[in-house]
Amino acid sequence: AADAGVLDVADVSLGKSLDANRRVADETDDFARRDTVFAVVRTTGTASNATLTGRFTFEDGQVVSERSETISPSGEAYTEFHISQPGGLQAGKYTFIVLLNGGEAERTEFEVK
Repeated sequence: AADAGVLDVADVSLGKSLDANRRVADETDDFARRDTVFAVVRTTGTASNATLTGRFTFEDGQVVSERSETISPSGEAYTEFHISQPGGLQAGKYTFIVLLNGGEAERTEFEVK
């Protein structure tokens, strides 16, 4: 069955920590190797069983992390994704790509130094 709702990706926030509402507490696009990079996707609209995917890629296009969530929002909603690595993330440029039902909806770049 096709989704009858209309869901849009409104924006993406990047930061090093989340607040009590699971939203980015301090927006930044500069991270240290040992930071956890949080990406919070804000969606607006309604949908039943929409698939929201967060994909982190390194500058060479290699996928570092990818996770999908099924969401059924009615109104504004926030979905959190994050990456970190025990030995620290590789320094360089990264891209966080948001896919909504398989199609690219947003892309945000950040750097790990």
